[in-house]
Amino acid sequence: MAISTSHLFLFLSIVAIFAPPALATNYTVGDDAGWNTNVNYTAWAQGKTFYVGDFLIFKYTAGDHNVYKVNASDFQNCTVPADQTPFSTGNDPIFLAKSGKKWYICGKDGHCGQSQKLVITVMDMAPANSPAPPPPSAATKAVLSGQIGFVVVVVAILGMMMA
Repeated sequence: MAISTSHLFLFLSIVAIFAPPALATNYTVGDDAGWNTNVNYTAWAQGKTFYVGDFLIFKYTAGDHNVYKVNASDFQNCTVPADQTPFSTGNDPIFLAKSGKKWYICGKDGHCGQSQKLVITVMDMAPANSPAPPPPSAATKAVLSGQIGFVVVVVAILGMMMA
């Protein structure tokens, strides 16, 4: 049986809504070291290309650390913004919504001074022929498995619509 135009439109609408996030990369900041003091986050970010739509995932023991998004001056001086509430769950995904430089610090006493800070540059969009990303961390694999589950559901729905 042929698929109806309304079913095809519904399917394509669902794909258009969910496909871009499925193409995003999830970066666990610091990989296995997570978000901690005395980790070289400059070295961690080196060689990675971050794009709008990607996620940074800050993993740490809740209560021991936190994450503040700051400007260049606050980053350089390790200044915690008084008008901001930190991310503090210990598993904080941060969506990279805009291109440009992004700065993050830990606001716990002395942690930023112990290299617990990250600066990255976010690019507009991933080119169609971009090189393969580095191997994913365990957290990234968990997120990706959820996205694969979504694809399976979409294929199942399409199969039911065609039946």
